[in-house]
Amino acid sequence: MEYIQTLCLRLLTEKYQGNTSESYQQDCDRLKKGEPYEYVLGHVDFLGAKIDLSLHPMIPRPETAFWVEKAIVELKGKPGPLRLADIFAGSGNVGIALLTHLPNATVDISELDPMLKEQIEKNIILNTIAPERVHVISASVIEGLTGEYDAIFAVPPYVPYVALPELDQEMIEFEPHLAFFAHEDGHEFHRALIQNTLDFLTKGGTLYMEADMDHNEAIKKLVKGTQWSKLEFWSDPYGATPNVVLRKE
Repeated sequence: MEYIQTLCLRLLTEKYQGNTSESYQQDCDRLKKGEPYEYVLGHVDFLGAKIDLSLHPMIPRPETAFWVEKAIVELKGKPGPLRLADIFAGSGNVGIALLTHLPNATVDISELDPMLKEQIEKNIILNTIAPERVHVISASVIEGLTGEYDAIFAVPPYVPYVALPELDQEMIEFEPHLAFFAHEDGHEFHRALIQNTLDFLTKGGTLYMEADMDHNEAIKKLVKGTQWSKLEFWSDPYGATPNVVLRKE
């Protein structure tokens, strides 16, 4: 209960500017029922971009921001205009962060859930992204990709269905299961990305892909025998290396 009180006090400052109201009390009740703070607040910060969560996409994680920021630094070193893709986009947080920090980039953003196309478009407007810099489509895996990209970003579902009981209760009850779960012990979409994105990358292009910290050996097996020139595992904030970087010669 003390934890909930702390969250309510935080909400009072961050959402209600210190003014108690009936809406504030209702929001505290939502927190007491276990709803994630980010949904009750209504938005999160993701690398300086304000990401609205009103349609309840998967909540962007700091762990994702950690490796995306590293990728942005890397891409800043590339000359000329950049053509990028953010697939499995959810709220569009990764694509919008790319657009925010890479002024010479355009981004194709795709997400399977058609409802979230509206969420992504809302976030584009919220962050004053020029419409000619971004294209949003409802599509699965690589269906939204066209032509060649300097980099493709993907935060695919990678939780095996058997792990459902191990997830935090608020994830099970409130976040979209479509964003978490995958077959083949969680590698269903990793396999599809490894097998099918190479031809969508320019020479020297990169696939940045999120995985779990115990997926490294499986990822190595999936990459073995393919034409990817280099496989790297980038760390998360805790020293584990779950994030996959695949490079094309």
